Amino acid sequence: MGSHNQPPNLNIPPSSNTCDLFLIDTTCDILSSSSSLIEPEIKGHEFLNLPTYSFYLHNPRSNKRILFDMGCRKDWWNLPPAVSSAIAEKGIPGLRVTSDIDEILTAGGIDPASIDAVVWSHFHYDHTGNASRFPPSTDVVVGPGFKSAFLPGYPENPKSPFFSADFEGRQLNEISFNDSSPRIGQFQSLDYFADGSFYLLNTPGHTPGHISALVRVTPDTFVFLGGDISHFPGMYRPSEHIPMPEWVPPETKLDSRLPCPCPCALFMACHPGGAATEEEAQSSAAKPFYRPSSHANSWYEDPVEAQRSVHGLMEFDADENVFVAIAHDPALREVKPCFPEGTLNGWKTAEWKKRSHWYFLNELPVEGKVGREKLVDGRWKDGERVA
Repeated sequence: MGSHNQPPNLNIPPSSNTCDLFLIDTTCDILSSSSSLIEPEIKGHEFLNLPTYSFYLHNPRSNKRILFDMGCRKDWWNLPPAVSSAIAEKGIPGLRVTSDIDEILTAGGIDPASIDAVVWSHFHYDHTGNASRFPPSTDVVVGPGFKSAFLPGYPENPKSPFFSADFEGRQLNEISFNDSSPRIGQFQSLDYFADGSFYLLNTPGHTPGHISALVRVTPDTFVFLGGDISHFPGMYRPSEHIPMPEWVPPETKLDSRLPCPCPCALFMACHPGGAATEEEAQSSAAKPFYRPSSHANSWYEDPVEAQRSVHGLMEFDADENVFVAIAHDPALREVKPCFPEGTLNGWKTAEWKKRSHWYFLNELPVEGKVGREKLVDGRWKDGERVA
């Protein structure tokens, strides 16, 4: 449909050093009102289905083990009051968590005590897990401004989303970026292991201090760990670099309700940019369906800054050697087996990028009818629905 613009060079420094990377389904399933995360609202897509992932990586040269994000603690109702009230007030009608991430690691043969550090993309409850279930030897790595915003923890600071006990005896490392920080794509970066295998990236907007990561999984291929730089692939797809095609590519796994082969015009009919005329269709085919929400109950603290980060993300998404993995993409657990079943390192050979790129279309409405049913209905506690 739309014309293709070549993406810019990301200028990733060369290196032969890699990490082994695993996708973890944290068993945290969330149903969110669309308006609290994305806009404009499209009829038939009033809710977002949000499975939640974290990532386990191992650097074989230093023998260091890192978790990037931790999902939500399964006893979420025991979170500090500032968090539990936000869940009720900011459009989270569905939440169910069946396992803590340390339990998932143990079941997969990884001793949680062997984790050297956990990196939190940001402070929200569905990414920070339950740090108290890890020994003090596990460091916590956070983005700029974390300490001043959230320490001391609860109860000393009644508004903190963390317990003071989470950090007792534990090293809390707050990273920083400045104008001299090397840029990868549009983002300031930090070479975490100083060997070119794992970079932390400054991607603010969703929250102050939000960080993403870039993991080198072969000398020439990478996985972009987005955290909540975006909550739905329709925020950065289609794009000027990869516009909507005329037909959904056959390698895309589509729901049985959709025809096969499937014309993309079915989905472009609900695109906010319009598709009534040929000119509108061409323009919309190169623009995402959504942008970060500026609604009163939005989880985005700076939607304008967040959109700048999303724009930078599009360049990574368009690079044939980068696989984008945001924390809530429904495609990931459909396309790639989760931990402990194999790494993400072979994503390019396995063509997971091609298979997952347009998968988000399954969530979109057709002729105003809901795309996917709700991932979870209601808020659940100990296996029972409580709200």
